[in-house]
Amino acid sequence: MATAKAHDGVKIYYEVHGEAQGGNEPMVFVHGGGGNTAVWYQQVPYFAETHQVITVDLRGFKHSTCPAEQIHPRHFPGDILAILDAEGIKKANMVCQSLGAWAGLPLAVRHSERVRRLFISGSPTPLFNPPSWEVLDKATKVFDFQQGAMRTQGIGWNRTTLRDRPEVNFLYSQLKALNPPGFRAATMTDESVRVQPAELAGYAVPTMICGGTHDDFLTPTVHFSVAEAIPGCRVYTFKNAGHSPYFESAPEYNQVLRDFLSST
Repeated sequence: MATAKAHDGVKIYYEVHGEAQGGNEPMVFVHGGGGNTAVWYQQVPYFAETHQVITVDLRGFKHSTCPAEQIHPRHFPGDILAILDAEGIKKANMVCQSLGAWAGLPLAVRHSERVRRLFISGSPTPLFNPPSWEVLDKATKVFDFQQGAMRTQGIGWNRTTLRDRPEVNFLYSQLKALNPPGFRAATMTDESVRVQPAELAGYAVPTMICGGTHDDFLTPTVHFSVAEAIPGCRVYTFKNAGHSPYFESAPEYNQVLRDFLSST
């Protein structure tokens, strides 16, 4: 458990688990809008056997407290760089869920020398792409104004999972409640956070974009339009999961991620 000082003085909380084996680069897990370091409890023990695993509280989440005016996704890439620098890490694998892509994709595009591979799930990403940004605009309004409905109606979840494993949604709600108020999803659509398609010229970071068949928070297919816009991007669909496959379908998620890490 440690903190890294961001460019504007905000202290970014992170945790380090495990040690690298066989030259494996570290893995940095960056949560979504309902998460924090704790949501990766099904991934950390699994990957810490072979990698150094770093989990992060994005600014404004759980232990990375800061004034409301400083909670904005435009700071996320720099915050992650501050952690890498604090740990002396030259290059890492980025694993991003939903909002976490606002940290991972800009890093891969603008600081490719620091990113070995990029794995994203459940995210339209900040890549400006009209089809996915139309989905993003609707989703941010749901997040900001329909929090109660998201929980009670199970928006974004496989309804079968909610019926057969109600403890999963309850646990997620409890972990989400550890975050203080302050983050506004509407900031995800600011012009200041956009990655423009022209910036992808020469993009060569191995990338995989994943989505869930039951994701009605975004759509079951938005990951395809994102993947099509990123050169060389691979795509994977979790058929039994919704918006958060790392939480709903952890064994499958972990295997897909491990296979991606071991690929050339």
